[in-house]
Amino acid sequence: MKFHQLFKAALHEPKKLAAFRLLPLGKVVKYIFMFVLLTAAVSFVKFALTADEVISGTDMPVEELKGIGPLLYPAAFVLQFLIATVYFYVKASIAALAGLGFVKIRGKRGEYRHLWRTAAISLTVPTLILMAANLLPAGVPYASALSWAAAFVYIWMAVGYYPKAAPKKRTAHNSPSRS
Repeated sequence: MKFHQLFKAALHEPKKLAAFRLLPLGKVVKYIFMFVLLTAAVSFVKFALTADEVISGTDMPVEELKGIGPLLYPAAFVLQFLIATVYFYVKASIAALAGLGFVKIRGKRGEYRHLWRTAAISLTVPTLILMAANLLPAGVPYASALSWAAAFVYIWMAVGYYPKAAPKKRTAHNSPSRS
């Protein structure tokens, strides 16, 4: 699947989110990096537009600022990309752990590796919520809590399409025969 197909399905198709558990890990990681690159680029643009205000508020001499100026923007982009990547992976891992609980509650069959793939792609909407909170001047009230809630809702809906857990086999206990 292409990036835009994964993105579109992640927005409103929980059945496909559940099917994404079978995607190769490389495809999921590629999606994550493309999505993180997109969010880091948006964040960097906001930084670039407000950097002059931040720099003008410092007490550094103009000569020193001119010296670090060419290094400031690439370093800021790399740093934003690295922080966003680590944040995304940690959030996907925590969401997958919650997904293990959802699997047990709903009586479905799933492993952590499957839930991690589903969680990683289901973080699309929560990440868009955080991006909107960052870009809007007024922000989004309780954006972080709303983001986590959206992640859990998407994973909960996707787990509903996981296969049912196999019934537990009862072993018949043969009592010793009386002769």
